[in-house]
Amino acid sequence: MAAQAAQPAPVLKLSTQDLPSQHRLSAMRDYLYETSRYEVSILDRDSPLRYQASFRVIPGASWGSVHSTLIASTRTAELVKDGHDDLLVIPFARISVGTPNEEELPIEPGHAVLFSQAREMRLTLKETGGIWALRVPHRAIAGTVSRLGSAPIMAIREGTPMLSLLSGYGRLLEADPVAGDATQQMVSRQLQEMMALMVGASADFREEAEFTTLAAARLRTAKAEIAAHLGNTNLNLEWIAARQKVTPQHLQRLFAREGTSFSDVLRRARASRARVMLEDPRNAGRSILSIALECGFPEASALNRAFRGEYDLTPSEVRWGGKGK
Repeated sequence: MAAQAAQPAPVLKLSTQDLPSQHRLSAMRDYLYETSRYEVSILDRDSPLRYQASFRVIPGASWGSVHSTLIASTRTAELVKDGHDDLLVIPFARISVGTPNEEELPIEPGHAVLFSQAREMRLTLKETGGIWALRVPHRAIAGTVSRLGSAPIMAIREGTPMLSLLSGYGRLLEADPVAGDATQQMVSRQLQEMMALMVGASADFREEAEFTTLAAARLRTAKAEIAAHLGNTNLNLEWIAARQKVTPQHLQRLFAREGTSFSDVLRRARASRARVMLEDPRNAGRSILSIALECGFPEASALNRAFRGEYDLTPSEVRWGGKGK
């Protein structure tokens, strides 16, 4: 009997694109009440309301993105009675958050905010655009962060350890089905520990997490950075490490634990991209040199050496259907 395929984590989605204008606000209200227990109001009634959201949900964490025109989401005194005390973090968006009788706290792109659903709260999207958010239960990190409090609200400055990793890894997860219980448990723990470290877990906790729970997440985001910048012939370990907010030595140790190195990962990624391009009929009229340069090889001979090492084929043989090793 064939083994049953692991089930992907459920995704809660809403798009107002195909809805009649008079039904859009009610659809948003139903969606936000179901997913996060918020009321919503429109801030710009002169512009058409547009809202698109997608949130993936697993035990211990949920995350996703929203693209919207100007709105305000409010956690009212009545809604707070539901007892939910989840923590939300929203990085890299121009928003403001505030509580009753207090001035709203502005959050500019590059920074982030963390707040609790256990308190009355108003979150205002200050410009049409997108935000990404992560939600985890308060109890999941309360034991790790002694200064957290029962209903925190805090601004998180750009450059705070874990902020860039959390945002980058979270966005990678949006395209990941996160299938199966084991994967979901791992991802949930990774996101919880990133949040804990971002808001003040101890240095000892961070050192342990970096080489255990978070190592795979850090490598995945580093490889995504490499793949996104293959055309840069000056791409190096130091630049990727700076983007990750870690030392080059730390990142190289993580690669070594996988039995590889930065230079090996970069070479294979460039060779793989070049192979895809060479096998694409739409590139039949392009020279091998132009493809080599686009993939970050300084010359055609460098691509040829990489292909010999990876596939035991030349680029020309790949172009004409060779399979290699």
